Amino acid sequence: MGAWSEDIAEIQSRGETCIRVTLIEANGSTPRAAGAAMLVFATEQLGTIGGGALEFDAARHARRLLDAAAAAPMWVRDVKSYPLGPTLGQCCGGHVRLLFERLGARECDHVSGLLSKGATFLSRPVVTGVPLDSADERAAAAMVREGSAPCNLYSVGKEDWLVERANPLTFAVHLYGAGHVARSLVRVMAGTGAKIVWVDTDVARFPEEIPAYANRLVATVPHAAVEHAPADAFHLVMTCSHALDLDICHAVLRRGAFSYLGLIGSRTKRERFVRRLLELGVAPEVLARMTCPIGADGPSGKEPAVIAIAAASEILRARDALRAP
Repeated sequence: MGAWSEDIAEIQSRGETCIRVTLIEANGSTPRAAGAAMLVFATEQLGTIGGGALEFDAARHARRLLDAAAAAPMWVRDVKSYPLGPTLGQCCGGHVRLLFERLGARECDHVSGLLSKGATFLSRPVVTGVPLDSADERAAAAMVREGSAPCNLYSVGKEDWLVERANPLTFAVHLYGAGHVARSLVRVMAGTGAKIVWVDTDVARFPEEIPAYANRLVATVPHAAVEHAPADAFHLVMTCSHALDLDICHAVLRRGAFSYLGLIGSRTKRERFVRRLLELGVAPEVLARMTCPIGADGPSGKEPAVIAIAAASEILRARDALRAP
């Protein structure tokens, strides 16, 4: 959990009041970065701010607020600071600041209204209890400068304001092939912000259950899907056919607009594909952007799960490098 759009949808689907706990400031060594959030309901919680003693104490405090705020007006809030060593006996040594906010039907309706108007950022004073609003230009500019940061604190006079992204920061992944490695990769990418278009030629190759962050695309000609991918998409090629793999890689390289192209295989497969793609007219400097075998710098092993973990690590490193200021 963490993005407002996801949190509000979850709360409204349950019809329950909860406390949203947001890590708004993190200094030194901390289990999660600023922007991590969790929803604490009366009997359960969703998401995590890092686990351990910090999360246990935060959940306990949130439930106390739930009990005390039952008849209170909108926007019940509280802020707590935790020096992790002295307060909780954790060895991290850092310091975090948590914002607790009650979200019931009225609060959710207000935020939903902002989201429906296309709010990109939501901001509010940390301490005073005024409603959330869409972020002003200064806040939005601060978020843009931070790049991938999900939240940011800035000062207005003597008061801290918090600005958060309204929607999760995602990145597009086009995955070609629905075999064992691809299935493992889809599972591994849960919670990373990946929005996966999962392409194969036969509906029977896909598992019966596909997570919400992946969309199945059955395509007789898989490489035709390349033209419909965003220009910054990450492409992973692992079909059951070398001929299909070649067509897809050729389409991605010919188009030229992509963030990453990874091809499953061996060094021998890479040599053959390089030779064939050069014959097809792909320029050497463009061909150099193709990664094969995928995950070569990750853990060794030919098990599907190991390859998937190595590939996911490679993709996330490439994503982070692109997001870096």
